[in-house]
Amino acid sequence: MLLSAEDLPVGNEIDCGSYEVTDGDARDFAAQWDPQYFHVDPERAGDSEFGGLIASGLHTMSIYQRLVVTAVYQRYDVIAGRAFRHVKFLRPVRAGDVLHCSATVRSVTPDGPGRCAVVVDGRLRNQHGKPVLELELDCLVRSRHRTPAH
Repeated sequence: MLLSAEDLPVGNEIDCGSYEVTDGDARDFAAQWDPQYFHVDPERAGDSEFGGLIASGLHTMSIYQRLVVTAVYQRYDVIAGRAFRHVKFLRPVRAGDVLHCSATVRSVTPDGPGRCAVVVDGRLRNQHGKPVLELELDCLVRSRHRTPAH
């Protein structure tokens, strides 16, 4: 049975695990979804401001999503995501980086019968503890209160 929005641990940082970025994963993702030269062409990327290949920001967000879904969201009765806000790519992600994910539920607010609006702050840090991604997610999660309050 899935948990309700009221069961989310508001204010607690949740460890969502980690993921090692491989060269193959980063290049395959970029080749299909974000084929900019600094993601797919080692020679041109070497001459860029990055000094080599970097993972796509979209790939980085996908890694965050996979880790937070696996660690948190799949236990709750999530209805839908509504918005990613304040997405910040703070430093490049490269093959060999190990990204550590954490999330903090900032608020759970009733949003109509049977659902709550939930705001989550998410973070990815590399193996050196340096932040690479910060974002805010707004989603809807089913409430245990199915009828309107009178």
